[in-house]
Amino acid sequence: MSPAALAVPFNGAVEIGLRALCLLTAAFPTSYGLRQLTAFDYMLVHSDDLPDGPPGLHPQTPGREGELLTRRGVLQEGLMLYQSRGLVERRFEETGLFFAATDRSAAFLDVLDAPYVIVLRARALWVVEQFGQLDEGAISTLVAARIGEWAQNSRCSPCYSRTT
Repeated sequence: MSPAALAVPFNGAVEIGLRALCLLTAAFPTSYGLRQLTAFDYMLVHSDDLPDGPPGLHPQTPGREGELLTRRGVLQEGLMLYQSRGLVERRFEETGLFFAATDRSAAFLDVLDAPYVIVLRARALWVVEQFGQLDEGAISTLVAARIGEWAQNSRCSPCYSRTT
């Protein structure tokens, strides 16, 4: 990862990787694939897009559903960053590549006491409790069903389908 990639302060590899680390730590020892983590990350920051969801961590900007497409690559960079620090592990399983927190992840997050991180961890726990047991197909169906509504509300075309 280039130094320039690490310099992006918002929605860059460091921040998105931290959000993924919070999700994986909340789900420990469960592992998730990149598609699931991409959807979970969107749900985490835009939880107010979901029925009965808590307030979102990021503003409801028009076209935000497009983040599902642009987030995946940066998320992968973030996962690799935290993996290089021993906080995320890659698991090669029969059905694909999955990511999980390590036994060091919670201790690392425990020392971060910024208000954003505290809310982030609580929201990550909410996402895992609400959606963590769904398989990749069910998550794709949920996102595909909701994305039409999100796109209509923000007057954008759908950006995520069951086949992506």
